[in-house]
Amino acid sequence: MRLMDPFTVIVMLAIHLVGSGCLMFLVWRMMPSSPGLGRWWVSSCLFGLAYIGRLFAGAETVDVPGFAGDAMMLLAVLLFSNGVREFVGRPMLYWQATAGLLIVLVGGEVVAALLGGAQARHVTLSTCLGAVYASVVWAIVVALPRQPMPLRAPLRVLAVILSGMAALVLLRSYSIFAAGMPVAFHGLVAQIFYVYASLCAVVIALTLLWLLFLRLNAQLADVATRDALTGVLNRNGLDERVKHHFERRDPRPLTVLLVDIDHFKRVNDAYGHATGDLLLKAVATALVSQLRVEDFVARVGGEEFLIGCVGAQHDVALALGRRLNERVEALLVVAADGISVVTCTVSVGVSRCVTSMSDWEAAARQADMALYEAKARGRNEVRPFLDTTAMQAFIPAR
Repeated sequence: MRLMDPFTVIVMLAIHLVGSGCLMFLVWRMMPSSPGLGRWWVSSCLFGLAYIGRLFAGAETVDVPGFAGDAMMLLAVLLFSNGVREFVGRPMLYWQATAGLLIVLVGGEVVAALLGGAQARHVTLSTCLGAVYASVVWAIVVALPRQPMPLRAPLRVLAVILSGMAALVLLRSYSIFAAGMPVAFHGLVAQIFYVYASLCAVVIALTLLWLLFLRLNAQLADVATRDALTGVLNRNGLDERVKHHFERRDPRPLTVLLVDIDHFKRVNDAYGHATGDLLLKAVATALVSQLRVEDFVARVGGEEFLIGCVGAQHDVALALGRRLNERVEALLVVAADGISVVTCTVSVGVSRCVTSMSDWEAAARQADMALYEAKARGRNEVRPFLDTTAMQAFIPAR
């Protein structure tokens, strides 16, 4: 079988890279939040332009245009690495560090080329590219356990593809070192490398778009189940969370705590609704900070929050309610005017433990009745539900 002409393969590779970069640019412009994509499209276009430049400048010489093209390749792979790190939440190189590393890599290549000619130049370049690809794979592997389950499959695909790319680049570096420049663009290793790289340009772009689609889908689902102001669950999210909890094979007991900000209307009247929003966000953050991993909190009214305390005895739930009460009372919230400081307290009603979905509504009513009693007693208090009809007489203004 006749192998493809290297010129044709490199042209195909360049077209794939630039085309993929343009596609990612269009997606990047339309997406409100796209971590990594801004670096990925620049990286893809730079790589494609670097290969096109090689065709005109020549790759087997040692000159300034050649070094400029190699610098573009190194910058492209560094940007791609930072884009992947940004997407998976790993530390990225600041632009100063990226520029410094690029200068070191290009400087090392120039020194190698001056000492050993084009062969040393290509060995150094391929070794650097292979090392950066390997570092990207390592970043994905380390971050994988902390990623949401839907993202793990495409991240594994990306890691496998980049592992193959790193191995082929390093194999190419070794073959050039051992056999000289003739094998850089001719022979089996060169053909395999360029064909694989051309396919990777397409597959990696599709994989990155797959990742972005899954991330965007998760963000849309999050918007549907989260309160826009405080970030805690809304009623839809609460219903899903409770349903998921009781659908387990052996659901743990659940205690409902209903938390209401005392005299919240006075805050809005005295300081304005912007300050009221700041107070709501601060209270929500304070509540979340006191919960355990399995517990959850939802905003179910203007200034009312519901907390699900999972697997705890009644006295433990009461202790949680007291911690929430104390934590909120200690808050100092700067008003919207930037001068005044606002404080508040909360009243908390605690239900009995329930173990089934059919008892969930009853538990919510129990917590609500206990909250009424805490309000009637003067607020800033934690009250458990007591099985007495006398509690129903306490219906104070909130």
